[in-house]
Amino acid sequence: MDSLKKFTGVILAILFVLTAVPALIFFNFDRRAFTAETYQKAFANADFYSNLPAVLAETMLSASTDKSQLPVVMRGMSQQAWEDFFREMLPQETLKVMGDEILSSTFAYLNMQVNSVQISLVPLKNSMVSDLGTQAIFSLLNTQPDCTFEQIAQTTISLLNNGEIQFCKPPVEFTSMLAPVIQGQMQFAALAVPDQISLLNAPLEDDPRVKLQTARMFMRLSPILPLALFLLMTIFTVNSLKSWLGWWGVPLFITGILASLMSLIGAPIFGVIIQRILVDRMPAFLPTILLGYAGKLASVMLQALLNPILWQGMAIASIGLILAAGSYFINGSSRSNHV
Repeated sequence: MDSLKKFTGVILAILFVLTAVPALIFFNFDRRAFTAETYQKAFANADFYSNLPAVLAETMLSASTDKSQLPVVMRGMSQQAWEDFFREMLPQETLKVMGDEILSSTFAYLNMQVNSVQISLVPLKNSMVSDLGTQAIFSLLNTQPDCTFEQIAQTTISLLNNGEIQFCKPPVEFTSMLAPVIQGQMQFAALAVPDQISLLNAPLEDDPRVKLQTARMFMRLSPILPLALFLLMTIFTVNSLKSWLGWWGVPLFITGILASLMSLIGAPIFGVIIQRILVDRMPAFLPTILLGYAGKLASVMLQALLNPILWQGMAIASIGLILAAGSYFINGSSRSNHV
């Protein structure tokens, strides 16, 4: 009977080790891969925030944007001109705030807290009606060819009638006269820009996030199986302090060692897996601006996953080693007392 219990305990201990390591991986992935904070620092080093003007430029060229209220000089702008315009208006700290908002909104969307990924354009509108907006228009005009005599004459008439200015580089002496007109037009232009835009909206049917949430639920529940096996092993094998220390110590030590090794040598394997997931699955979940950072996302996910597993594995291995050592010393003490 005792040999049967011991054999059963060994099988349960092996199954515990085989399930505990994957459970540790899944649990950490669920906790760390779906929070904006995991990515903010890494994305700052990848020039993510500097690419926001390109996203705004693409948005301004979309059909949904009402251009009829924009000044003439802004209606025919190319995407590159819009991008340069936004870079002129938005300081780096404002881009950082807007970028963090995109990340927070994206992961709120993935966590099904909201049904769209949105970005606020209020900082942009505030810049448009400030001196930054006026200077940005002058910078835009200065990239154009010099105004012809006819354009200067038309601009003069427009100034007298408070009309539209010409899309050309004005003479320097016109700067002080053009500034109030541009400022007034920028105030009207700000009205054409929405307070926020949606970068991604949830579909009305067959929302792919439902499957993602189901997968994450299994990740969160994954520790239950090894814990249940651990409990069964304890029931079948433990009948003394020495047996408790030994049957707990050895499986925990092996589990911790395997988890630590997995975090150290598993980076290439996990990197390929995560990269495939991002390429094959994530286009349905992420806004376009983040899809261009699939490589960086994979790298950050991998780092967020493996770093804590290393320390957790070392902690589990240390606890297991202490328990196993305690079992050995109790055995040695018993032998010494017997002698």
